[in-house]
Amino acid sequence: MTNETDAWNSFFATGSVLDYLQYKSIQKAKHAADFEKDEEQQDEIQDEGRHPQTTEYR
Repeated sequence: MTNETDAWNSFFATGSVLDYLQYKSIQKAKHAADFEKDEEQQDEIQDEGRHPQTTEYR
């Protein structure tokens, strides 16, 4: 598997639709991985228990 730059250079040199599709699939996979990473960081609990009352009792 090539990286995004190599795939783009291959498409640029040949103008082939298949090379372009390969470039786009690599680009899409890269952006999906970045999105998942950002989503995981947003889902982390921000409260680290520094408040005097961290549990609500009823």
